[in-house]
Amino acid sequence: MFVDENGCLAERVTMPDGMDVIVHYDDIPESDISVVDGMRVTTPLRTVIDIATQLDPADFARVVRDCLDRRLFTVEAAMHRIRQPDMANRRGARMLLAAIEQR
Repeated sequence: MFVDENGCLAERVTMPDGMDVIVHYDDIPESDISVVDGMRVTTPLRTVIDIATQLDPADFARVVRDCLDRRLFTVEAAMHRIRQPDMANRRGARMLLAAIEQR
C-alpha cells in the first residue's frame, strides 16, 4: 500500500490476466458517480481530477481540452467542483484549475 499524489491510499494489484493495475481507495461523493452500462464509474470530471498527477502537462492539457470540446463537463462545472472542500488539498484539482486558467 502507498499514498498517491492526491493523498489517497492505493495499492498495485496483479489481475488474473497478468496485467498490473493500481487500485485507489477514496470516499467519493455520489455527485462524482455516474452509471455506464450498469456499472458505477466516476464522472469524466472526477476522472480528470484523479488522473491529473499521472500525466505530463501537455497530455493533461490535451485531455482537458478534449473533455471540454466533447462537452463531457463545462468550465463552470469544473470550477464549482474544484472549489468544494474535499478538493482543497487535492493536487489534481489544482492542476485542473491551472489548465483551465491557461485556456
